[in-house]
Amino acid sequence: MGASRPDQPADGPRRTPPSRRPQPSRQPPPRTGPPPPPSSRFAQRALAVLLTVLLFGLIVFGAAAGADAVGAQRWEGYLVGGVFCLVMVLAAVRSSRH
Repeated sequence: MGASRPDQPADGPRRTPPSRRPQPSRQPPPRTGPPPPPSSRFAQRALAVLLTVLLFGLIVFGAAAGADAVGAQRWEGYLVGGVFCLVMVLAAVRSSRH
């Protein structure tokens, strides 16, 4: 047998007990300061809609360009991209109802 190392006992490496993490509180911390203006919610929703439309446009036109690059018809790429976006919208609507 080899010589034992001074940093490890003969029984093997020391094991530390798992740390107990405090349970996160389910309630958010209280707000400090004045409430946000009502226009900020509208602006946030408008920005979300704009970014979603731009993302869907990128997906549809990217699918069309990809279809054109591999030799397929461009309309097939539009169709694939549109179906992909439709599936994402249906999944979002379905998950928001649960």
